[in-house]
Amino acid sequence: MSIQKQPQKYCEMCGMPIRGKGITVVYEGSIITVCESCYSKIRKTAKIYEEKPKKTQAIKQQRENVNKKSEVEVEIADDYYKIIRTAREHLGLTTKQLADKMKVSENIIKRFEQGKLKPTIEQAKALEKILSVKLLYTISSEETQKGGKNFELTLGDVVNIREKK
Repeated sequence: MSIQKQPQKYCEMCGMPIRGKGITVVYEGSIITVCESCYSKIRKTAKIYEEKPKKTQAIKQQRENVNKKSEVEVEIADDYYKIIRTAREHLGLTTKQLADKMKVSENIIKRFEQGKLKPTIEQAKALEKILSVKLLYTISSEETQKGGKNFELTLGDVVNIREKK
C-alpha cells in the first residue's frame, strides 16, 4: 500500500514552501497561490479567488469556440463618402440636419463627405440606419487568413524588397 504524495506547492510571492493548501487570490490582475504569511500582507488589496464550477466554464468555452469559428470582420465601403453625400442629398437633408440626427458636429459630416474622415463602425451603422444605405460589408476571418485580398507586409518582405533594388 503506497501513499501518494501531493507535489510541494510554493508561494508565488515569496517562494517558500506552502504548508497546507495555500490561498489562491486575485492580486494586481493575476491569479496566484500564496502562503498565509504573504496573504496577511496583501489581504487589503487581494481578493480570494473562487473557481467557478467546471460545467459553466466548459459551456462558456464552447460558446467562445463557436464565436471564433464564425468570426466576421466588418469593413466600411471604399466609396463611403460618395454614398453618404448622395443619400443625404436624395433625402433632402442638410449636413447640419444629418449631424443633429447623428449627434455629432456638422464638421464631422462634411469631413465624411469629403473623404477626409472615415466613420467608425458605430457611426457607419448609424448612417446606414438614418440614410437607408449600405456602408458596411463583411469579410469572414477565414477568407482573410487563406490569402484573400488583404496582404500584410512583413519585415522579411521589406528586406527582400531592399535587396532587389
